[in-house]
Amino acid sequence: MIINDTIAAISSGNINQAISIIRISGPDAVEIIKKIYTGKIGEDKTITYGNIVDNTTNKIVDEVLVNWFIGNKNYTGEDTIEINAHGGIVVTNKILNLILSNGARLAERGEFTRRAFLNGKITLDKAEAINSLIHAKTNKQAEIAITQFASKDNELIEKLEEELLQIISITEINIDYSDYYDIEQLDKNKLIPLVNNLKTKLDIIINKSENASDIYKGIDVAIVGKPNAGKSSLLNALLKKDKAIVTNIPGTTRDIIEGEFEINGILFRLVDTAGIRETNDTVESIGIERSKNAIKEAKIVIHLHSPFDQEDEEDKRIKDLAQGKEYISVMNKSDLLKLNELPKDKICISALNQNLWELKNALVKKYNNVNLDDSELVYNTRKLSLLKQASLALNEAKKGLDNGFGPEVIILDLTKSWECLREILNKQHDNEALLDNMFSKFCLGK
Repeated sequence: MIINDTIAAISSGNINQAISIIRISGPDAVEIIKKIYTGKIGEDKTITYGNIVDNTTNKIVDEVLVNWFIGNKNYTGEDTIEINAHGGIVVTNKILNLILSNGARLAERGEFTRRAFLNGKITLDKAEAINSLIHAKTNKQAEIAITQFASKDNELIEKLEEELLQIISITEINIDYSDYYDIEQLDKNKLIPLVNNLKTKLDIIINKSENASDIYKGIDVAIVGKPNAGKSSLLNALLKKDKAIVTNIPGTTRDIIEGEFEINGILFRLVDTAGIRETNDTVESIGIERSKNAIKEAKIVIHLHSPFDQEDEEDKRIKDLAQGKEYISVMNKSDLLKLNELPKDKICISALNQNLWELKNALVKKYNNVNLDDSELVYNTRKLSLLKQASLALNEAKKGLDNGFGPEVIILDLTKSWECLREILNKQHDNEALLDNMFSKFCLGK
């Protein structure tokens, strides 16, 4: 991608609206607009009025207001001009085409924000937060995205890294300089609590962050069960529209059907799956394989039962596939049962009668107590993945200590964990930092 040319695009969306915005950014932005604009060429952070003119016919295209952001103290870090035009699709695209025919090129997706990042105006984390804010579908998602503009999770990681560095330094000293009497002697009984304490801190952050991240991104929910358990009826009831075909013929759903709905500001993405049964139908078999993949990707699995079916091998297969997921066992068609016939080990609903409150409570239960303002939350997927790797490495160190291995063995896992934390902070593995910390533990004159 060339980053020293001038780009342009419609920033307000290519739809009919009251006002549309065409953005130009790059070194030739001012020279290009001079060719098609009759108003005053403004200075930085000014607005001027004039006409956009087709410079091949001298015909007026539209009267506009132009915002001038000259220099590098703006969003992209380079000359940027925004034309506020009347919002018709035809007029807006005509202005864009004039800009392109006079020297700019059409911007790629996300390119204005990419230039802001490359020009040092925003961090990569903030760029991702901007994208999340644009695509937010609930108030909670928007609130979380805004908090990421001024995220302080690096400060949190730095404290963890410093704590681990202290453990590594003491361990290294005990390996290489065990004969020095003024060195703190470290044995298994001292090292295990240090490692356990740090791992506990990491795991608390990871668990809280995963729940908060689910809210941030939306929660995938798979509805599974035997054919004719009422999966499609439940999806339609939760979405409050007839999206899936409902019949009394088993195997009606041949492919996954998706939809989104919201409870208390939390976005759930539903997937209605084909029944996971043995079948010779080629098309249904393909749908069943897709259903299995949908279960693997889901955070929550709703296992739907019918009062008239006994649990069998198919239900067992579903439970096996749902291992490690938030699993909710649900009895549908409860309106056909007497009160004393309702199972105690399942949530009872009636999709037909819209009696879903107990299921909705179960869906949000895990997320009701998530404090989105908690300073110990990490939403960034890359950072959270590295935190998990750091925790796994600490767990390996703990296993080594429990198995009687000495510092010279477990130091490898401790170092691996430290490298993960440093990667989160965009720091390279730095032996100098480790050496500085190690030898600061020595007394003066050594």
